[in-house]
Amino acid sequence: MVSYLIRRILLFIPTMIGATAIIFLLMAYAPIKIVDVLLPPGGDMKPGQRAVREAYIEERYGLDRPGYVQYFHWLNNISPLGFHVWKRDDEPVRAALAQREKLFAENLPKLKAAHLDWTERTIRTRMRAMAREQGISPMPGDLRFDRLPFKWPDLGDSFVQSRPVGPIIREALPVTIILQAISLPLTIGIALFSGIWAARYRGKKQDVVGGTFLLALYSIPVIWVGVMLIGYLGNVEFIKAFPVGELHSINADTMTFLPRVAGGFKPGYLLDTAWHLILPIICISYGGFAFYSKLTRTSLLETLGSDYVRTARAKGLSENVVVYRHALRNSLLPLITVAASFLPAIITGSIVVETIFSLNGMGKLVVFSLLANDRELFLSISTIILILELVGFLLADVAYVVADPRVSYDA
Repeated sequence: MVSYLIRRILLFIPTMIGATAIIFLLMAYAPIKIVDVLLPPGGDMKPGQRAVREAYIEERYGLDRPGYVQYFHWLNNISPLGFHVWKRDDEPVRAALAQREKLFAENLPKLKAAHLDWTERTIRTRMRAMAREQGISPMPGDLRFDRLPFKWPDLGDSFVQSRPVGPIIREALPVTIILQAISLPLTIGIALFSGIWAARYRGKKQDVVGGTFLLALYSIPVIWVGVMLIGYLGNVEFIKAFPVGELHSINADTMTFLPRVAGGFKPGYLLDTAWHLILPIICISYGGFAFYSKLTRTSLLETLGSDYVRTARAKGLSENVVVYRHALRNSLLPLITVAASFLPAIITGSIVVETIFSLNGMGKLVVFSLLANDRELFLSISTIILILELVGFLLADVAYVVADPRVSYDA
């Protein structure tokens, strides 16, 4: 088992390299370039000015290099083992940039006069090459060999927000974790109970009514449910029982943490947050509850038809002992397979809900990074999702052995 786990963990490396390379190159060679997003519309700038700004942005973010070179630089940044990279804020880089600007001021008019057919972009590219030929370095993005190869992974800077990606993710991640930490246990707990209950009453009225209700529940789109909940339970013209957006009230900063009764009931920060989470939790949970409940029922029915279950009943064991001690454990294998997606669902499972209820979580951040073509931010989120996906499948393999001793990876 230990050797199997080591092999699986080592396979994480080529899997992540292959997946991130595909995502990176698709974004690098997409028809909509990052420069087009960062610059104002063409009508707001003269052609010459636009060319200069494009050249500056491409050089600043390393976009003037080939796509595969950009990918290896990004891979080096996020890896804990690799080369250190010079940043724009480093003192040697600032000094080199000042020298290069001086070189530009002296030679740019000469190049323009000598090469009238050159575009502004071509001239700027030639000037950058001239600076490197004269040894003006280091430049932002250049590798530095004056430090040990061990370093802290760097997720880079957001192109659109002009700030490091790490703090952006740290601000959004707690919101999504709170949603999923409440939703997933609630969903699985209720689904197991209802699935076992339906399997024990197979073919009877309870099973037929419950199955019809779960099928209808699973068929309802999340976006429609969210809009209806807001329209009826949060609308001032109807019930107005729940807040319709954000995670806290406007005056949450002035609240005490726990509810208070003295001088009138005051909900407090904790209860206020819980009240804001009710509608989003309902939207996230109902579809998963219906799916896992039907899956539990099907898996348990298959196990209840096994020979060893019939033997246990023939021995005179009670139905509860047969179901919970003998059948249920072997029925968990399909659930464990599906549970492998729980970890990435922490990030991807609430995109629609976070958008509807204006929650600034990871799901909403994914949508923003795609719409803004913010490559560094989207790649960082994709890497986190990929790691969680791989870890989820690894934990599922371990859970197989725990649930069924017949499963072995020693061969």
